[in-house]
Amino acid sequence: MAKKLRIGPACYHVLHLIPIQIAHEMNFFCDEGLRDEDGKPSYEIIRGGMAPFMFEKETLAQRMKELNIDIAMDVKPSTVAYLQKQGHDLYIVAGWRNNMPHHLVGQSDIKSIEDLKGKRIGVIDVEDIFVTVIRPWLKRAGMDPYKDVNWVRGNNPSNAAERLKAGVVDAIFQDPSDAEVLCAEGFSDLFDVAAHYPNGRPDRVNVATGKALQEKPDMVKACIKGMIRAYWYMRKQPETFDQCLQVERRLRMESDDPDEQRRNPTCASPVHVEHLPFPYNGMPTNLEGYLRESVEVGVLDEPPDMEKLGQLKLVQQGFIELEGREDLKEDLKRIKSLVGRLGY
Repeated sequence: MAKKLRIGPACYHVLHLIPIQIAHEMNFFCDEGLRDEDGKPSYEIIRGGMAPFMFEKETLAQRMKELNIDIAMDVKPSTVAYLQKQGHDLYIVAGWRNNMPHHLVGQSDIKSIEDLKGKRIGVIDVEDIFVTVIRPWLKRAGMDPYKDVNWVRGNNPSNAAERLKAGVVDAIFQDPSDAEVLCAEGFSDLFDVAAHYPNGRPDRVNVATGKALQEKPDMVKACIKGMIRAYWYMRKQPETFDQCLQVERRLRMESDDPDEQRRNPTCASPVHVEHLPFPYNGMPTNLEGYLRESVEVGVLDEPPDMEKLGQLKLVQQGFIELEGREDLKEDLKRIKSLVGRLGY
């Protein structure tokens, strides 16, 4: 009996699990070839997350080995570059998130990035996506991004605005619609992430082991195609909103983390889901630019070998195959229109 493809989300946050669950429940993985001769799934999803943001570099490779994971979903590109340099046989095979449509919103007396020196920036956790996106810009503004601002943990989409209004923090990240509301109340719009990265910023990617690429390339490609279809499906709003919301609620109820259980749904409205920046063709855009910034702020010692780091032939082949299917033409047309409107 052929071995199953073992898929594991790197992060335990529920938002990071939803696309995988959608691909599973909608049978996208099976439809794209991850099924055995009896039509049963030839893959396993290993839930629970493998590596907290702040310890991803130190723990991901070991956890993948312990759990016999073939594909880790939702990993920082800089983590893969670091681990390759350490001798680990891991490769970027597809994109996960290609931009961050958030705004950094500050107190009314803070007018620019330069004014953040000595201030408190509310984030979910150390080394989360908000920390990594603003750190290069703090450095360019003449600050030491590790010392000249105070990163305040414990902020999440359900409480960040309240903490800003209460003065617990001086700046927070918000999605476009929530940022617009705060700015109308007099808070300052300090930084529009998507506007500063018009070519994308792939802060999370999907990673496969060299062994999986060598022994199970067709299964890896089928998995990637299933994820691309999940990306399309989730952004098909408002038609799929109720299902996305129910999947999230169920995942939160099943989570072992009390904070994840308590959080309000990330899929708060069709607009929220539509704006999720999943790559429509599965490709991580501007990967080299992201990694240059990782060197700039000291996350990496030197630029990685891009040809070795990204093994992207399978995702390119997979997208071409999906693109040529008559039954998916309307879905593809819709997602391309959305990308044209939003830029991601």
